[in-house]
Amino acid sequence: MKQFVWGLCLLGVSSPGFAAFFQQTEEDAAAKAESPVKVSIQGADTALADNLKAFMPSLRNLKCDSSSDRVGRFIESAEEKLHEGAEAMGYYSARFQVTSAQQGNCLALHVAVQPGEPVKVTQVEVQVTGVGKDLPEFRAITTVPPYQKGDVFVHQQYEDFKANLNRTANNLGFFDAEYIVREIQVDPDTRQAQVRLHFDTGKRYQVGKVKVEQDVLAEKYLNRYLRVREGDTYNAETLLKQQRILDGSGYYSDVQVNGAYQKAENGAVPVSITAQRRKRYTYTGQTGYGTDTGFRVEAGMEAHWVNDKGHKLSTKGVLAQNEQSVEGTYKVPLWHPEHEYTSVSGGWQHTDSDDIESTALKLGVDYNRRSADDWQQTVFINYLDETTKVVSEDETRSQLALVGGRLKKTKTDDLLFPTQGWQLAAEVQGAVKGVLSDQSLLQGKVNAKYLHTLERGDKLILQGAAGTTVTSDLDEMPKSLRFFAGGQSSVRGYDFEGLGETNTAGDVIGGKHLLTSSVEYEHPVQDKWSAAAFVDAGNAFDDAADLSIKTGAGVGARYKSPLGPIRADIASPTDDPGDVHFYFSLGPDL
Repeated sequence: MKQFVWGLCLLGVSSPGFAAFFQQTEEDAAAKAESPVKVSIQGADTALADNLKAFMPSLRNLKCDSSSDRVGRFIESAEEKLHEGAEAMGYYSARFQVTSAQQGNCLALHVAVQPGEPVKVTQVEVQVTGVGKDLPEFRAITTVPPYQKGDVFVHQQYEDFKANLNRTANNLGFFDAEYIVREIQVDPDTRQAQVRLHFDTGKRYQVGKVKVEQDVLAEKYLNRYLRVREGDTYNAETLLKQQRILDGSGYYSDVQVNGAYQKAENGAVPVSITAQRRKRYTYTGQTGYGTDTGFRVEAGMEAHWVNDKGHKLSTKGVLAQNEQSVEGTYKVPLWHPEHEYTSVSGGWQHTDSDDIESTALKLGVDYNRRSADDWQQTVFINYLDETTKVVSEDETRSQLALVGGRLKKTKTDDLLFPTQGWQLAAEVQGAVKGVLSDQSLLQGKVNAKYLHTLERGDKLILQGAAGTTVTSDLDEMPKSLRFFAGGQSSVRGYDFEGLGETNTAGDVIGGKHLLTSSVEYEHPVQDKWSAAAFVDAGNAFDDAADLSIKTGAGVGARYKSPLGPIRADIASPTDDPGDVHFYFSLGPDL
């Protein structure tokens, strides 16, 4: 009876049967891909056939006109490799017949396979001992052994299981972990295999001295960002989290967090953190165009740190035909700065949509935090002093102390060119007359957007917005709190803020409520170009009974530029196709 016993010495074998059962070197893969000689395999299922091809010798030196002697030597060397490839898949009694033939103007190799019955696992014994044996990470591995009784003995599953144990031990700081037993017994005659693994975790290392090199934050404020501390149990995931926190702080261009377990002393691993400061200032710009709004230019500046406490400052200005504004925000990171900060802001804005215009001064303070599931949460107090002027009416002035909250989340697979994702934002705010306010109101609004890319690259974009206001009189509301529809970000085909309630003179004065929706379909045309078609609908209104849905439709082109998608759209109202509007914009879909 033939019986193979593979123990500790097994792991030193250099044959591909254990080093990489399903792998080729990049060099061999490239050579086989480039060789004009084709190889076909018959009599084997897909998995076995693929593995046999992977184990075959390189075709690099085999050409269409190779001599019969060279072909013969190749076939002779291939037979040994084919047996190794079959055994790696559990077929220890496989037989092969390799023949060559002319196929068109070149040589072709045909491999006829008689795989026979595979070796199956009859016994699996996996044991983990040591300090870490009861940790959930190891229990999760051992509850799913590499084989169940009756499984075909595919070598790679054994190697993957061992690699998983090794990787988990290293990640959790069990650097002295070792295999007490690692043994496979294979009996080709009875086609049976027995697997035994005994893994001892050894002791768990701790975090030793933590050395940080950076020149942005003072030590007191840097400590708020540190999650790796001397004396903690070692965990590679904690080191990765530490790197993500410092990367996300916005202060550094490059962050390296390394645990030098080779230099561990008395079970303590020294950790080094090196962070290179980024450029202190960032300048941004954005432009857009619409037939009803003219050119729109936005410019901004962000100081990523103002002082060694890590405070930040951002400013933004907008210059457009119907809007001019400037605003600034001073941000102060708090005790958990990776997801918690407060900010003070102020700004001035003037808007004019022909029928109605306003000038507003706004001051505010807010508290922001990001939840574990990535929801951005904000509570705020804003003071608004705004003058509103309808063309055919007298000027009104509003002073409001607005208290409210926001929720927002964007989930996407790519920040610049997303193919899948969604965005949801909601806000509620209110004011009480007599409390630094000259009127009472309560307002809520929600915006949603969904992006889905189909199999052939076609893209579907759905979006909608809804808002409602509880107040006694629309005329008393400042323009910035009224709802309008129409324009590039609303119902395309209509003028910017051209939809809403009208007064007796026919001026559009906005509405207490808002309801809009949009469906857009994008089809790739060539390289970075796509064509789009869309339908938008909605309106702003004062009473649901008087709601009149307006619809606009159009087509457009999309171009993937290095700065993000560039969009050019033409749209018109469905009830007046001759009223054509053109829009141009730059920026990601989500």
